[in-house]
Amino acid sequence: MIKPVPLLYASQMAALHKAGFAKGWPENDFTAHIGSPLDDVLGYFDEGVLCGFIIMRTQDDQAEILTIVVDKQRRRDGLGAQLLRAGEEAATARGADIIFLEVAKDNPAAINLYRQAGYQPCGVRPRYYRRPRGRVDALLFQKHF
Repeated sequence: MIKPVPLLYASQMAALHKAGFAKGWPENDFTAHIGSPLDDVLGYFDEGVLCGFIIMRTQDDQAEILTIVVDKQRRRDGLGAQLLRAGEEAATARGADIIFLEVAKDNPAAINLYRQAGYQPCGVRPRYYRRPRGRVDALLFQKHF
């Protein structure tokens, strides 16, 4: 079930994010997003366990996917696509007619998810992400509603 993430899950969000990305965000970042009037923080819960989440920021008619992550044990279950749709619905309900995102060039699973959902490439941030063996480009995508 997808629903807004309560504040008491901020530490679980930080743990999921750290497991999903080379540089996870600290717990206080998630606390701030949950409390932000601009952000929709939606989680996929299975019997009270947070299995993934998306953070969308909407301002005026534009939104941005700040992050999306799914527990490694639940990947390939379609949770990412469900979270993405829920985030899009939240952003468009706030009035967004375009959503932006960036994704590391070395993350083919996420790129495939976004392409299948109708996101179109719109730019590149060269050498944006740090990796142990150098830097990787950030690919920028957008989707109009």
